[in-house]
Amino acid sequence: MVKIELNDIEIVVLKAMHSRLIYGKHHKKIDTVVRSGFPSHLRGDAKKAILSLIKKSYILWYHRADESIQLNKERYGEIVDIARR
Repeated sequence: MVKIELNDIEIVVLKAMHSRLIYGKHHKKIDTVVRSGFPSHLRGDAKKAILSLIKKSYILWYHRADESIQLNKERYGEIVDIARR
């Protein structure tokens, strides 16, 4: 399996979403995730990290709501490992 490198802010985003159990039917708007837990000077970086995690398939778009995201439940084991670091 290919090891994907994540930067520090991507790891923090995954930890924040995992701690809130944003999987499956549960979803949040990108702005809600960015505003809850990141200081104002890091919100732009957090949004870029979320978009990067979407490309790396750790985060998925939620199909029923605009601009809503959820964690990829098929990568649950990897996300748990990252959250425990």
